[in-house]
Amino acid sequence: MAQVTAEHGVRVFSTAGLPAEERVALWEQHNARALVGLSCKTIDDAPLAATERNLPLPRLHFAHVSGSPHLVERGAREISDRPTGAAVLYIATAGEAFFYSTGGTRVLRPGQAVLCDADRPFARGFSHGLKEFVLKIPHGALEELTGSTLAQPEFFDLTDGAAADALGALTRLMRTAIDDPADGHRAEQQALGLLAALLTGGTGTHLDIAKAVIELHLRDPNLSAARVADRIGISERQLCRVFNRAGLSVARHILDRRLELAREQLLSSRTAHCSIAEIARDCGFVSPSHFTRTFKRRYDTTPAHLRATS
Repeated sequence: MAQVTAEHGVRVFSTAGLPAEERVALWEQHNARALVGLSCKTIDDAPLAATERNLPLPRLHFAHVSGSPHLVERGAREISDRPTGAAVLYIATAGEAFFYSTGGTRVLRPGQAVLCDADRPFARGFSHGLKEFVLKIPHGALEELTGSTLAQPEFFDLTDGAAADALGALTRLMRTAIDDPADGHRAEQQALGLLAALLTGGTGTHLDIAKAVIELHLRDPNLSAARVADRIGISERQLCRVFNRAGLSVARHILDRRLELAREQLLSSRTAHCSIAEIARDCGFVSPSHFTRTFKRRYDTTPAHLRATS
């Protein structure tokens, strides 16, 4: 029996404790139901060791996957048996993988990603194991973001540029949502905005790209409109106009997101051991007193009272 458990809306599968000879088959069955149907084969004689955490949302699906060395393939049979109607973004965080499709073979290293149509054949191999985040997005939602279908796999890198900021922020968003899925709706809306920024490669809306930069650097107390504008290659005045057209201000957006992040941490069991001062610093506030004042203005209660009554 596959080891599937639920953690606050996150479905967790692990091969730990399963009979060695059944692990591959159960891994395949779980992925076919939960994410993308794949055939799997181990590289060496060691039993497959793999874990997958899935967070299904109304439109998108987040997953965090880790595993020992193995190969996977999505061929005609898997596509026919389990069509997804979706594209999949694989973001590597550890290990080295090859990705093969009709367009050729690419090697992906940590910090790199590939977006592919899950209903077109592809194969992947992990000679040293893997850790990655996976985002599944319906074809219709992808077309809304880009205005076109995905003809060939697209590759991304965390090295530099606005698209890299979007990829980094998206990775962090999925990690946070899977670890503590308190507000799936907001996480999904943010992910769609970050996807738009990523897929335009820095040529899409400056608002989406700026929000991606802010999400990535939210904990930096020196984050400012000037730094955001410099990162995405426009003037600070132009950035302020972009936010003003959306009824926002850059400084207010940064403050609101920091307060929302702090509120999440105050209510989370994962940060129950952290002091309020530590949470304030982690969320980019320069002092606990400033944090307490702004938090009370926003939520009409103090951080200490919220934590005590939650």
